[in-house]
Amino acid sequence: MIYHSLILFSNKLNLYNMLIQKIYKYQSIWKAIFIYYVLIIFIFSTFSCQNNNGIIFDKNDIWIKNGLIIDGTGSKAFQADIIINGDSISYIGNVPKETQAIKIIEASNKIVTPGFIDPHSHGDPMKNPLYNNFLSMGVTTITLGQDGTSPSNKPISKWFEDIEELRLGPNIIPFVGHGTLRMRSGIGYKKSPSNIEINKLVSILYNELDAGAFGMSTGLEYVPGRYADQYELNELAKVVGQFDGLIMSHMRTENDATMQDDLHELFEQGNFSNIHISHLKVVHGQGSDRAQEILDMMSNKRKSSSFSVTADIYPYLASYTTVGILFPEFSLPPNNYNLTLSKRRGDLLQYVRSKVERRNGPSAILFGTDPYKGFTLKQLSDKQKIPYEEILVDKIGPSGASAAYFTMDKDLQYHFIKDKNIVISSDGSPTMHHPRGYGSFSKVIQTFVLEEKFFSIQESIRKMTSLPAKIIGLKNRGKISTGFKADILIFNPDSIRSNATFTSPHQISTGIDHIIINGKIERGYGRLLKKNH
Repeated sequence: MIYHSLILFSNKLNLYNMLIQKIYKYQSIWKAIFIYYVLIIFIFSTFSCQNNNGIIFDKNDIWIKNGLIIDGTGSKAFQADIIINGDSISYIGNVPKETQAIKIIEASNKIVTPGFIDPHSHGDPMKNPLYNNFLSMGVTTITLGQDGTSPSNKPISKWFEDIEELRLGPNIIPFVGHGTLRMRSGIGYKKSPSNIEINKLVSILYNELDAGAFGMSTGLEYVPGRYADQYELNELAKVVGQFDGLIMSHMRTENDATMQDDLHELFEQGNFSNIHISHLKVVHGQGSDRAQEILDMMSNKRKSSSFSVTADIYPYLASYTTVGILFPEFSLPPNNYNLTLSKRRGDLLQYVRSKVERRNGPSAILFGTDPYKGFTLKQLSDKQKIPYEEILVDKIGPSGASAAYFTMDKDLQYHFIKDKNIVISSDGSPTMHHPRGYGSFSKVIQTFVLEEKFFSIQESIRKMTSLPAKIIGLKNRGKISTGFKADILIFNPDSIRSNATFTSPHQISTGIDHIIINGKIERGYGRLLKKNH
């Protein structure tokens, strides 16, 4: 910035000297001298201010004044000013009072933090590019392409071209989905693809990562990802590792009884790449001791591997996904559901009833899609006077609805949240009928910092900024540091409110006073971020 300013000053001075020469040629010398000094004063008044340390500030800078800075590293907060030049932080320290800036933000009695980074998000930027639900809770960067599904069925480079035409709210980090790769490669729902087909799958993944994707996501509980074996997953992990990328894994079941097997499947991929557990949870799991057993397994793998082993979690005790997780594999694609229903209805009813009972019963399933939105499965059964398994099997089917599932143990999940290697996510979207898409990050501050006192405000900010940035591979975001991109929040923690509930899930969070993304206060300046580009 200093070099740029000196060049600008030199250019202006040369211009004014040329003007003086013309004035001197046609006017009296005294008049020329008078005009010269007026111009010199004008140069300095329109140029910049320089402090005692020789730092030059440009009039186009943004000055965040008198804030208590929590820099995202977990370090102690400190009082300082911040200067933003262009899209980056150019100075942190004490700024002279006489400094001129295009915008001064008074941050007295407020904290200044990096913008929050959501490592697991959903939504379609072609339909909703501003993502006000995320912005309202301080999220300045989201991550799309989760659970094995790419943001688009197109090659990711083509999707980039579409997105770069939009005015985005937050920054967007792209991942490529394993399930989408299977469909694009022609493998589809095959359980045993040939080596030629695997090689094609690997080749497509290589091209997606080379174009700028940050890694690959898997959705092994869903089709077609559930049909992949360890060999296929390992071959793909090798490619991700070549790019120093990340595998984001929605594991195969997330059930307590199979958690060890699910983890080992992912740990095998962790021999070749950085690995990350998406929305860490244990269905049917109980207690903090069980949570610690799982954290110890992750820690042991981390110690024995040259790659990272991490996870994210959202701060709610209910999940949200399609009702397909309640149905047996023989009823899922590529099988024809209607044909299966006609031939094996009895088996379907028995399986679905057993699955629902193991997941805390029909009262623990809250529908989030029409025409049953807002009803529990138990309420529907009582209203229609039909057994709940018949509603699922005969009226809805595996792809006919999505719902929230209240299957998590509070002590277990909250023990996960406290772990220093677990970051906060939303797993939410603008349209999902679950409060996590509108309240996750606000809830962490409101509930877990101020009310429950699980950790300090500094630690909560670290878990939502620099740590997810490190896990994902963002090099210049997630910290308040000179040279980093200016994604910044200003707020009073006591004012933060997570307003979304399960009955009113689309109530935006409140309390963020200022949100700056890429040095812009106005909304619509988020960017598509590409790895190593």
